[in-house]
Amino acid sequence: MSGLEFTEDAARRLEHLYLTKDVVEQRAETVRLLAPLSGEHVLDVGCGPGFLCESISSLVGSDGAVVGIDISGDLIELCRRRSPPRWLSYAVGDATQLAQPATSFDAVVCTQVVEYIQDVSRALTEAFRVLKEGGRAVFVATDWDSVIWFSDLPDRMALVLKSWETHCAHPRLPRSLGARLVSAGFRVDEAVVFPILNLQWVDTAYSTGLAGFIRDFVGRKNELPAEELSQWYDELARLNETGRYFFSSNRYIFLASKPAR
Repeated sequence: MSGLEFTEDAARRLEHLYLTKDVVEQRAETVRLLAPLSGEHVLDVGCGPGFLCESISSLVGSDGAVVGIDISGDLIELCRRRSPPRWLSYAVGDATQLAQPATSFDAVVCTQVVEYIQDVSRALTEAFRVLKEGGRAVFVATDWDSVIWFSDLPDRMALVLKSWETHCAHPRLPRSLGARLVSAGFRVDEAVVFPILNLQWVDTAYSTGLAGFIRDFVGRKNELPAEELSQWYDELARLNETGRYFFSSNRYIFLASKPAR
């Protein structure tokens, strides 16, 4: 599905990344747009560490149900270890072949997932299928061209980010996501930009954790000398020490619905 490897160690690192202030705030914006109601049934496609599922489950309550699925068994195991309430369940699942029956959910949410799937149309069609008429869906994706990351060696930064692009199938998906949703049968009701801005290289910043994933992924590809990649990573801390660290990226959030016939 993507070039990322979600071993147990990587799953725990992703869990830490999803607890950073930036991602916590993005999660709150996602929940705001989805607006889960008490008693609703919600499906999280590509639930990752499960934090979004937990936020939603607290809103739908015991009269509702939340199901989180992910392609990674390690991530699902991580979710289950936190002892979710009985109305929140997790399962290994494929976004292009959902095991859930048609028209069984009031809402579907899919954050930072569809861009990693080669067959985007299939994933959107499956989300549409399991949604009830009048139901709503939220899709979140990054356009990796929106990343601005300062470096004294911009050519090296460009090479690293270009190599990183291949970690997902569609690095510029937001540009076509609206049209793709309409083609799948959805009505696009709203689209917003969620910016991430880091001016410090600290453990609680999204870009700090992201840099680690980039270093590991690009390193496995052997497209850049290991020493050069290490120097790229080490420069970020040095920029922070002199007050010159800068990272910015945009997330694009689409709220869509399934029209009643």
